[in-house]
Amino acid sequence: DIIVRTLCIVAVYTFFTGASARMEDRTLLAVNTILLQLFTLFSYMTDGFAQAAEALTGRFIGARDGRSLHRCIRNSIFWSLAVAAVFVGIYLVWWRDLLHVFTLNSPESSAYIIATAGDYIGWIIAIPIASSLPFLMDGIMVGATETRVMRNSMFFATAAYFGIYYALHPLIGNNALWLAFTLYMFLRGVLQYFMTRRLSAILAKATDRA
Repeated sequence: DIIVRTLCIVAVYTFFTGASARMEDRTLLAVNTILLQLFTLFSYMTDGFAQAAEALTGRFIGARDGRSLHRCIRNSIFWSLAVAAVFVGIYLVWWRDLLHVFTLNSPESSAYIIATAGDYIGWIIAIPIASSLPFLMDGIMVGATETRVMRNSMFFATAAYFGIYYALHPLIGNNALWLAFTLYMFLRGVLQYFMTRRLSAILAKATDRA
């Protein structure tokens, strides 16, 4: 299950870079790569909550401690969304300064890349909210040994990613790639949430005395 999930992740990120390189405007490869680094910065922060949720979910299910599990999931969701809100604020106010860090070598090309990135920065501002839940859900699913749910949600999200890109790229160009990536992240979390009946199937594991 986890191998299939990982292959889907690799396919999405590899295709993202490949599609960026095939754009008519070659600058978009640099722009997309740099913007993706901003997403990576956020993912490092929120992934800490996913790892904590993974360890605690397994612990509380093993101890049959449903109350602590419920509190753990609730608090993890709150703090993940709080970190996402902080990053939205950071990207709204300081995105130009952050991009300058990645483009210091040539002031001329730096100005052009940052100006081009401004056309797509809205996706980076939106992505922390769209992707905070999937990172956390991955942690909870691993802790609860629900790897099949992870695999299935990833499969459907990846299929949506490619479908959205190929359907909309002729119409909106590079925005189709970012839209597909944002919805891919969002769908991963939403699908896992509903595939576990709003996490009730996870909570039930901590109360099952069998």
